[in-house]
Amino acid sequence: MAWYQSRYDKDGGVVGGGKDYINCPMDKPQYEAFVQALLDGEKTSFKEWEANTPYFEGCMPIEIMASRGVQTLRFGPMKPVGLTDPRTGRRAFAVVQLRQDNALGTLYNMVGFQTKLRHAEQVRIFRTIRGWKTPSSRGSAACTATPSSTRRGCWTRNCA
Repeated sequence: MAWYQSRYDKDGGVVGGGKDYINCPMDKPQYEAFVQALLDGEKTSFKEWEANTPYFEGCMPIEIMASRGVQTLRFGPMKPVGLTDPRTGRRAFAVVQLRQDNALGTLYNMVGFQTKLRHAEQVRIFRTIRGWKTPSSRGSAACTATPSSTRRGCWTRNCA
């Protein structure tokens, strides 16, 4: 289901050899359900001082991007360009990329997935990504905090 590949097979990074990311593909129905789940998911509330602070376009929560149109994520963090599914030889409709976040290869970051979703919603929605296993004794879901207006989704390696 998931496969290792860097976009356009470019070399560099932790793993090297053009395989620096784990790619979790989605077909059109999976993608549309995922976008709807992002839009419907419960979000954290802004603190008073955050309420009128605009988002920086390069660090926008994924659900805000999704609210701009159903295809927006396919041209942003979930773009499938430069990635070929080795099982089919074709490009997926959309792709979630995981980047290795530690030297041991046990923690991966979801590329471009800043979010205001509550933690339980992150777990519920992100577990629907094809190619991921349910967290087991090998690891569990985790979220690393960044500035309070966004959170990055990080997961331990539980990809199939």
